[in-house]
Amino acid sequence: MALRAGRYSERWLVVGVALALLPVATSRRQRQHGLERARRWAEACRRFSTHGGPIPWTAAIAFVGLPFFLFDMAHGTWLGAIDTRPVIPTAVSLVRDGDWDVAELAHAAVGNLLTAPDGSLFKCFQARGDRVFSSFPLGMTPFAVAVVAPAHWLGADLDSRPVHRRLEKLTAALVASITLTLFFLTALRIGSPAAAGVATAFMATGSGILTTVGLALWQHGGVTTCLLAALLIEWTTSGRPNLRATGIQGLALGWMLACRPTAALLVGGFGLWVAARCPTRAIRLALISALAYLPWLWLHLALYDNLLGPACVNANAGSQNWDFFRPATMAGVLITPARGLFVYQPWTLLAAGWLIPVLRSRFPTRSEPRGWASFAALASLTHIYLIASWRDWSGGFCWGSRLLTDILPLIALLCVPPIQILLGSRWGIGLLAGIGLLAALTHMPAITANAGHWNFVTDHDADLWSWSNAPFLYQAPPLR
Repeated sequence: MALRAGRYSERWLVVGVALALLPVATSRRQRQHGLERARRWAEACRRFSTHGGPIPWTAAIAFVGLPFFLFDMAHGTWLGAIDTRPVIPTAVSLVRDGDWDVAELAHAAVGNLLTAPDGSLFKCFQARGDRVFSSFPLGMTPFAVAVVAPAHWLGADLDSRPVHRRLEKLTAALVASITLTLFFLTALRIGSPAAAGVATAFMATGSGILTTVGLALWQHGGVTTCLLAALLIEWTTSGRPNLRATGIQGLALGWMLACRPTAALLVGGFGLWVAARCPTRAIRLALISALAYLPWLWLHLALYDNLLGPACVNANAGSQNWDFFRPATMAGVLITPARGLFVYQPWTLLAAGWLIPVLRSRFPTRSEPRGWASFAALASLTHIYLIASWRDWSGGFCWGSRLLTDILPLIALLCVPPIQILLGSRWGIGLLAGIGLLAALTHMPAITANAGHWNFVTDHDADLWSWSNAPFLYQAPPLR
């Protein structure tokens, strides 16, 4: 029912899970069996955290992926924009017609899917002769195809804009759930299960993973998912993956580039980190990543007749869009009430614990890949500097620090050791609870109060620094 994407489709998932849990609620034997299974999963996480067991996929999905997916679908909020609009139409075209051209969707049944009221194409599409393609990067399309294909087989009305939106929401919830599952597993190799759980909770309830990746098919979801897949392999192999694992890492890094060109900084940083430890493997990884990206380059040439690809990428590549010496925008991406990293993710400040020698000496010692903290910190700082240098550093129509979503997993991993130390004291637990609550309060209005409408009614330039008109304080008019 959810894949058919009819009205209230998101609620069928919750109903299905409720029916599945009904025997547990009504049978003491089933409850005991469920508790025993949960204990086994918790033990599997503990063993994996101490490097003594296999990857606890089932436990991670049960404790993290599935609960977040159900929560994200249950509230039903969608917060996409021009960047996300072409993804589902492109997937529909691939599933039904086997091509990337969405021109066939411009008929009366779809309404204004492709065109504005004046008849012009929306800026998220671009015409090439009589064909129409997305004007934004294509990397999120494979995620969408994985949902659109079964929806098509089950009879969903793929000529309906509301159905497109519901399928986008379903895909976004899946991508965010995968991201959080991979993050939790990676964090288990850095700290205790409790510390990994707290860091994952911060990501799930008080970060852009919730209000960017989980609400629409922004390209950041592909970047975070692929980055964490590469990192998990690095940790589970103690920095010495075999050729097959290196191949998977290369595919993930190549896919990141297809999702978002700025991911090149993260891909390059990852490659340099590997090169510092094993130059031979770095060469293999670079070759595989290049091969993984070649099909996307071919696609750019075939569809757009240039290597950069969609119009959005070409338009923003010019030097006139960049100014690398702007202290005001550097402060803007960090502390503005509308887009500040530390405002919407205050828990990221815990990563500063690495700068305190006394605190750092108490961090848990693990056999993690050497130099991971330096890679995470330098990659994050470089990305922040890049975004602050762009003309549209505030990210346009979005929620919170959207353009910094790509590095949230890296910063959150840096927070795991400080979190583990704080969990050892009552005041530390209280501090973590307060930070988590504060972070959640900046994101929940986007889900519970339609505060994303702030983007429609405010002057971004005037209100980015306004605490009295911050997005999380916006009172949206009731829906009619």
